[in-house]
Amino acid sequence: MNHYQKSFIVKTNPEKVYAAITTIEGLRDWWTHESRGETGAGGTIHFNFGNTHKEMRVELLKPNSEVRWLCKVAYIDHSEFTHKDEWVGTEIIFRLTPDGKDQTRVDFDHIGLVPTFECYEACKKGWDYFLDSLQAFAETGRGTPYESGENCAEKIAMGSN
Repeated sequence: MNHYQKSFIVKTNPEKVYAAITTIEGLRDWWTHESRGETGAGGTIHFNFGNTHKEMRVELLKPNSEVRWLCKVAYIDHSEFTHKDEWVGTEIIFRLTPDGKDQTRVDFDHIGLVPTFECYEACKKGWDYFLDSLQAFAETGRGTPYESGENCAEKIAMGSN
């Protein structure tokens, strides 16, 4: 079964994209202001979106080329979902490849996030939104992360085209 995947070009070097994914400051600027933890290999990063939260163990860091996280804890605060922890055991991979002068190809995979998951459509929309935010942040220094007090689902719905 196919998992969620997305590839895109960022108009900056791999170093900037890598820093956005591997530092708490970077993660706060494109994914969620509520990011904390240890971003080194073996570390644990905590991400909150209001009552929704994820805990990722950093599995692999290849400077400026690859980042892998394993989801250890997850809770999706959505009244229509009965399985609020579907992300547990899934793997998130960012692969960065130089693509011409000052451009980076990002190949993103969320292995285990599959269409049979109850949360798949909402999570797909979320990743589409936040990966666009990563691209904007890496290129311009301004992303559209989740901020404390926001309704994450409404933010994503309003930001989607």
